[in-house]
Amino acid sequence: MSDSPILKITGLQAKVAEEDLDILRGVDLEIRPGEIHAIMGPNGSGKSTLAKVLMGHPGYEVTGGEVLYQGEPLLELEPDERARAGLFLAFQYPVDIPGVSIANFLRAAKQARMPEGEDLDLFDFQDDMIARMELLEMDQSFAERSVNDGFSGGEKKRNEIL
Repeated sequence: MSDSPILKITGLQAKVAEEDLDILRGVDLEIRPGEIHAIMGPNGSGKSTLAKVLMGHPGYEVTGGEVLYQGEPLLELEPDERARAGLFLAFQYPVDIPGVSIANFLRAAKQARMPEGEDLDLFDFQDDMIARMELLEMDQSFAERSVNDGFSGGEKKRNEIL
């Protein structure tokens, strides 16, 4: 396991955009590959704000500090660039998308991360998806189900991880 952090937050400060309401006041955090961290606290303590700031939500303004993701400055990236770099915000109540299979959804997401003009190899994608489903102990038939439609809570979480 690498010793350098995959995410390093130093002195992060942020406020609600266009208001004089500081939410984050000097957050420091280091996460190394393979580590799992839980951000805990009472309502209003800044947990969701931290996640939204990391994703580049326009409703928040960073007023200080630094965030490095995989050794690169994160705060300079647009939200779509942050997503392409690998950041993902999971929701407490994920949206159902009836009529869109998990396989098609994942393929579109993977294609969006490909360099412009380069097409995703469908056979490689299929092999990768099946391997990841096996790691999550998901039946392959799961890929043909509509995204989150009729899923149990556990199925929704596994789908987000997939």
